[in-house]
Amino acid sequence: MSISKKMNEFAQRSSWIRKMFEEGAKLKQQYGAENVFDFSLGNPDLPPPPEFDATIQRLVLDTSPGQHSYMPNGGYLNVRQAVAGQISKEQGMTVAADDMIMTCGAAGAINVTLKALLNPGEEVIVLAPFFVEYHFYIDNQGGVAKVVNTKEDFNLDLDAIKKAVTANTKALIINSPNNPTGQIYPESDMKALGELLSVCQEEFGTTIYMISDEPYR
Repeated sequence: MSISKKMNEFAQRSSWIRKMFEEGAKLKQQYGAENVFDFSLGNPDLPPPPEFDATIQRLVLDTSPGQHSYMPNGGYLNVRQAVAGQISKEQGMTVAADDMIMTCGAAGAINVTLKALLNPGEEVIVLAPFFVEYHFYIDNQGGVAKVVNTKEDFNLDLDAIKKAVTANTKALIINSPNNPTGQIYPESDMKALGELLSVCQEEFGTTIYMISDEPYR
């Protein structure tokens, strides 16, 4: 089967995490699941609470008209209201349901966000070490990943970030707690990063978006 050059390059650069996961699955079949400890993917160790299972079963069995039809593009309003309320409570700020868009996981959310923001060739700063899929997400939307190393203790190197920002910088992806290091960036560093990006915006006359990826928060 002949596939595009771009997809062939993607396949050659496929995630080592996935390769380890697939190899682990083979080893489990060979030696038994109880004898193989898989630390590749962040799969949950605990099952969901019984209330979750009961709700899923109730919704699946509900055959009332329209129950399983298409939903609004942004997701169900009552779900967005619940999420907005939870975030408002956690963050101490008011977030409206209209500010919420439901997606199929964090990967879907980041891809949609980058698709909405990026013009071809614009740069997205990623802080190394980082989740390996970021490269693919950015490339999917025609952007360019600009890698900036963190310090030896994995905290933010604000000087290095400042040097990396150009008039072509469209966004910066921040991931705290970080995958793969587990580093939690101090509040002082996060505030300093926000102030730094504001200064850079003034300098270049552009808007720089901070995309916060928080699956482990």
